[in-house]
Amino acid sequence: MPRKHAAYLAAGFTLLWAASVLPYLLSPLGEYPVVDASWHMEWAGGIARGNTLIYSPYFRAPLYPFLLGAVFSITGVSVIAGALTGFILGLASVILVYRIVEAGGGRGAALLAAALAAVNGVFLFYTSALLITSLYAFLLLLSFKLFQGDRPSPLAWAVLGLAAVARPSAVLIAPLALVIYPGVRKWCWLFLPPVLAVWAVNSAGGDPATVISEADGYTSFAPRTTGPGTLDEDLPYVDNVWESSVRPLETGTPPSQISAWWTRRTLDHISGDPRGTISLFSRKLLYMLSPVAVPSNYDVYYCSRYSPVLRMLTGSPGFPVHGLLLWMLVPGALLAGALKVTERAAFLWAAAISAGVLPFFITARFLLPAVPFLVILLAPRFLRKPRRAFVAAPAGLAAGLALAFLTGHTVKNGGVNMAFHDGIAHYREGQTERSRALFLQAVDVALERDDGVDLNGTDALFNLGLISLREGDPEGAETWWTLALERDPSYLPAARALMELKH
Repeated sequence: MPRKHAAYLAAGFTLLWAASVLPYLLSPLGEYPVVDASWHMEWAGGIARGNTLIYSPYFRAPLYPFLLGAVFSITGVSVIAGALTGFILGLASVILVYRIVEAGGGRGAALLAAALAAVNGVFLFYTSALLITSLYAFLLLLSFKLFQGDRPSPLAWAVLGLAAVARPSAVLIAPLALVIYPGVRKWCWLFLPPVLAVWAVNSAGGDPATVISEADGYTSFAPRTTGPGTLDEDLPYVDNVWESSVRPLETGTPPSQISAWWTRRTLDHISGDPRGTISLFSRKLLYMLSPVAVPSNYDVYYCSRYSPVLRMLTGSPGFPVHGLLLWMLVPGALLAGALKVTERAAFLWAAAISAGVLPFFITARFLLPAVPFLVILLAPRFLRKPRRAFVAAPAGLAAGLALAFLTGHTVKNGGVNMAFHDGIAHYREGQTERSRALFLQAVDVALERDDGVDLNGTDALFNLGLISLREGDPEGAETWWTLALERDPSYLPAARALMELKH
């Protein structure tokens, strides 16, 4: 890779990242990590303070929190430090895309592939979101690069093992690698040390049946959180996933048994309703092929309102820019003839990564690590017969737009109420009126659903009551908390608040 190309890529990606992500990070919402990101901050902060066995046995594969903890031990616990870590991993991933494509497709194709990887607004956003995505994508790409060429490196197995302790679905790639990389098959044992190290910690933590993590892709399970109970707590977010996951089981059931119980329940449901299962997975495949960035914890389309550049790069659910760019490459790639070795491998890796997502949530966050492999596949093939590819590109655009039309509703109807989290973020910045408006918007979003999912609507009503009380309006607080209980009679924060208010 020529130095000037490396310099161009580094400078271009840095400018894109700064222009698209920094405005968001400097907003109140950018300074307030949401759900999983908040937990990663807490977990990494504990590691930075020396509590390296915190949360073991692990609900989630621990490599990313350990990396973040190492960073925080130097910088202190900081959203910006975490985002900059994601930036470095994102830049390294873009450079890896260039080097992988250059080896088999030449510098022109490598520049196109790297540019496509760099201008992905969804990827740029998720590098800043303190989620596993950026680390997992980097490790998969590095392992793929080490496997390629006439002399693949045995270290590819070790890096793949690290990817597995970042997200366990990387295990699915191991048997694939055994088949397509016979030259380093004897070194496959290098995959095991990272996995065995995590298993040893889980065993020492009291659950030897948990190998890497308790999350298995089928289980509605999360670590227990401290729920709200008094008026002293600031605008709480109630995550009831933990309670719902353990409710059918006896108190003290080991985490691996909880996970196994839900897995058996899932498999029983599949065997009992094969037609419904086929229908469900067919819809999942449709969303997997869609160019729309389906929300998960974060809605990138909502978050991009804070950054014009990010808005330009992500587009909208009706016109998702980067996904449509990839779809425009598809017809030309199909017309380019036989697959080269690296292209075939990239296709198989993308398929394996996607297969790991299929039983879980089909969302942008989980599908994103497969996207660089699609770029590695499509970019050189598009340039193989460029004239024909450009003529065929509108057909790919039309297909992408049709899929966006069929699936774009998932952004509005998904399980993410960003206005609620944005309301908390603004309240913590002292912007009470803006916070109130956002909570009212969150209530409207929740009321639009007709499927019984609360979507933080009750939480928003409760927080509106807290704002009223802190502004000296107990009657208004009582009204909001009463509405919260009418929406959910079992909502304890509002019941307790009303009890305290009356006494």
